[in-house]
Amino acid sequence: MATTAADWSDPARYAYASLLALSLNERHSHESCDPEFRQQSLRRLLEHVKLMRCEPMMQLLMESESGHTRDPYVQMLLEEPEFHGDGTRVVYDALQWALMLGNYDARIRVILHEWATQLFGLSVEHFEMLEDAIVHRVERGLRTKTLQEEEREKKEMKMKKAKKFAWIGAASVGGGVLVGLTGGLVAPLVAGSLAALLGVGGGAAAAGSVAGAAVIGSLFGAAGAGVSGYKMNKRVGDVEEFFFVRLSPGEGSRLHVTICCPGWLPPPDQNQLAEEFEDENSDDDDDEIEESIERRLMQSFDGLIHSREQYGLQYETKYLAEMGRAIDAVCRLAISMAATEVLKMTIFHGLVTAVALPRTILSLTSVIDNPWNVCCNRSAQVGQMLAETLMDGTFGRRPVTLLGFSLGARVVYFCLKELHRRGGRGIVQDAVLIGTPVTGNPSEWRPLLDVVAGQLVNAFSRNDWVLKIVCRTASAAYDVAGLEGVDIQHDQLVNVDLSHLISGHGDYRTKADQCLKAIALLRVIPITTTTTSQQQQQQSQSQQDDRPIPDGGEKEEVGGCRDANST
Repeated sequence: MATTAADWSDPARYAYASLLALSLNERHSHESCDPEFRQQSLRRLLEHVKLMRCEPMMQLLMESESGHTRDPYVQMLLEEPEFHGDGTRVVYDALQWALMLGNYDARIRVILHEWATQLFGLSVEHFEMLEDAIVHRVERGLRTKTLQEEEREKKEMKMKKAKKFAWIGAASVGGGVLVGLTGGLVAPLVAGSLAALLGVGGGAAAAGSVAGAAVIGSLFGAAGAGVSGYKMNKRVGDVEEFFFVRLSPGEGSRLHVTICCPGWLPPPDQNQLAEEFEDENSDDDDDEIEESIERRLMQSFDGLIHSREQYGLQYETKYLAEMGRAIDAVCRLAISMAATEVLKMTIFHGLVTAVALPRTILSLTSVIDNPWNVCCNRSAQVGQMLAETLMDGTFGRRPVTLLGFSLGARVVYFCLKELHRRGGRGIVQDAVLIGTPVTGNPSEWRPLLDVVAGQLVNAFSRNDWVLKIVCRTASAAYDVAGLEGVDIQHDQLVNVDLSHLISGHGDYRTKADQCLKAIALLRVIPITTTTTSQQQQQQSQSQQDDRPIPDGGEKEEVGGCRDANST
């Protein structure tokens, strides 16, 4: 059996390379794309399949507008006898190839995800299983090599101590990159060693080398507990609080990460208030109060299972709490005014189309203006810090999906702007901005498409009267992204109208689950009374799971919802 793509038949290798050339043509042929990325990607695959002699033809496919389609090449691959009409082998080999340099580019993942789900008819879960299989195989390979190393040390008693400490020292380069496998982190391996463990290439370097720490440390970054414990080391502007909390169960590393940015911290309800009062009188009051705040802050993402490694960005909670109280007060005031004909004729029938707002409506802005302005300034600075975090490799060199509600969407927006300013391509796979209080000017949004490899989603509601009051009165802007679609004709930009769900800004929290489900890109589970027990089972399964590999081994269920303790 052919174990690597270099051993496939000539037609299969040619079809494989042609598929990538045409995919690069379709997705990355416009002027704003990085030509060096396209050239390097194509050349690397041709070297991988040993078809450098075909480079001129592949260059022609990648650069031309001849109208070639990918269907014939997909069919050629499916007809390869050893593949049995299944594209799994192709996708798995492509994933191995993509990871060879310790950098899983978001643009490549978008292409391979499309191959799996659209060209070869595999499910999203199947694709993620193949990604997990690679992580599992690296872990298993490391475990095997570690045992071999220990055996040699036992046989060579006089070198035992020296070898042991040399191995540990080399594997720990970069500040604790190597963590026990039970902790869920992938340990460092060299690129050649990674290739050997994955069954591709001819690398035979030692698993515990300095180069290995750099390669896998680069790919996974400070994964797991390292990311959760991340503290900002470079303050931007006035930002006082910036760290990540893990939302998905378990501690393992995955090849795709989702980062969620909340919009505000809602006031506690009566039950939560009672719990926090009890916590204040307990011995562990600080930790328990912080956990309560985290649960309320991240509640909007309870049903999200977009990836199997998800984090929430906790930032400026003091000011987000002020914002939450202001929104709550505004909504209560609006309800009390709703019986008046004035409010009916203004808020619900074109409130801000008038030149002068009624005095009763202006009273709403006095409640929210100050915390809103403070949070808008802070969220822009937090966005810049998030971009810095992604650029410096804290999350490694893996594709990241960004998701934000309200002020959290503003964080994502300014993160993308900063990434564009700094040339940060290949990091963000998809970005979802919901109810975003920023301009909807196409000239401001168009550059963001350069740093988003997949979809840039703008979800809005024309009925969000809070944004109408605050944004349009504070900035005199009428093109607010959270109120209308961004007028750009581009395959990557997706406008999602949530007007049927959202009548006020507070609905983004109370109807978060419905909003997330309305965005086709995201995967969400319904939040019900049985969700907690299901999440506990998934967390237990995640901790016991032995990741599969395509060559054989057990299948697994795909989980990824929040820890039950956070619901």
